[in-house]
Amino acid sequence: MSHVARPITLMTYNVKNPDPRHDWPARLPLVLEVIRRHDPDVLCVQEAFDHQMEALREGLPDHDAVGQGREGGSAGEHAAVFFRRDRLRPVGVGTFWFSDTPDEPVSNTWGSLYPRVANHARFLDAEGAAFTLLTAHFDHEENEHGDEVRRRSAALVVERLAPVEGPVVFAGDCNEPWGAGPASRVFTDAGYRDAWTDAGDPDDRTASFNGWQAPVDSGERIDWVLTRGDVTAERVVMDHDGPDTWAASDHFPVVATLRVG
Repeated sequence: MSHVARPITLMTYNVKNPDPRHDWPARLPLVLEVIRRHDPDVLCVQEAFDHQMEALREGLPDHDAVGQGREGGSAGEHAAVFFRRDRLRPVGVGTFWFSDTPDEPVSNTWGSLYPRVANHARFLDAEGAAFTLLTAHFDHEENEHGDEVRRRSAALVVERLAPVEGPVVFAGDCNEPWGAGPASRVFTDAGYRDAWTDAGDPDDRTASFNGWQAPVDSGERIDWVLTRGDVTAERVVMDHDGPDTWAASDHFPVVATLRVG
């Protein structure tokens, strides 16, 4: 009898930077509670600075992490990947910046307020098929310039992943409601599927950005999990049902159960 691969549980979560106004030491236990209740095999985090990354490493002892900060190395905000070390092994780990010179560290030629980074790896899975994962945090400006930067960012991701064979997953904070801007059109045109559209609750229109407020029924999902190739989204949820952890971040995490291969 052939072995059936176990699905991957993937979470993408903007944990919010450590601005003193938002009290990271008080939020850390809540962030860890949210993560642990989903027990993800893969966790993509955004806005995590180095000491936040260290706190997450300490709080998630079964996970290792890959991914540079946007200022290079461990400096600046990270869009990084934690992975369960007893199941997954990263190979071909890489980083590029959203610019005309993406392989030049900390390059920023598109007029963004900050350099923006993408981290990626191919993961060998002890319990299933290998897959490639890329995570990022797109430009946040809410204007035409921001739209153009996000479009170019999506196009660069598509370009970089085009030669990759096999299953591909993209996850991150894209600062654009899915289906309502140029970045989502770029991904759709390139054959990527939105996991929420495939396997989320169509009646759940909660915005993934909460702005430190209770859930809002706007349908604006700016945190995405996208798939390409032989990946099936079996279930996708947004964790907004626990008022005790709403203060963890100004985003709700998106959690996808993905069958790869």
